[in-house]
Amino acid sequence: MHIERVMLPGIGVGYTLRTAQGQFVGVVRHRGGRRDLLLYAAGDPDTVERSLALTDAEARELGELLHPVATVEHVPELERGAGSLTVAAVPVTAASPYVGRPLGEVAARVRGVTVVAVLSAGRTTTAPGAEHRITNGDALVVAGTAEGVGALSRRLTPEVP
Repeated sequence: MHIERVMLPGIGVGYTLRTAQGQFVGVVRHRGGRRDLLLYAAGDPDTVERSLALTDAEARELGELLHPVATVEHVPELERGAGSLTVAAVPVTAASPYVGRPLGEVAARVRGVTVVAVLSAGRTTTAPGAEHRITNGDALVVAGTAEGVGALSRRLTPEVP
């Protein structure tokens, strides 16, 4: 799926995606926290047919209903609630034995940690699947116990003799 991201000067950021049925859906993230959910006219990604303004809390709840996975924006709240939750961006270097391999291989057998996103060449893939290929220069955004985050980081980094 391709999501187009456009900066809207003085407003915020706009996101547009095309569904499998060919319908265009958009979200405008205003600088003040409000979100507008947009439904475009059939076959016309430039004409907004309907819009719905959502508060920050409403947008978060709707997002959780649609895809119940922790996102980077939720991390501060999760940290307050969990106390022992650690969040980190773990870099992937050319020396990593997992470059070019599926994410599922690096995360396999590492308890207490979840990869919530992959930052790669200016793009963010949230909730990446096990088949997502890791590349040099990626950063894995992970959440979990300190031990789990440390274990995953050590797996990505080759040991120096």
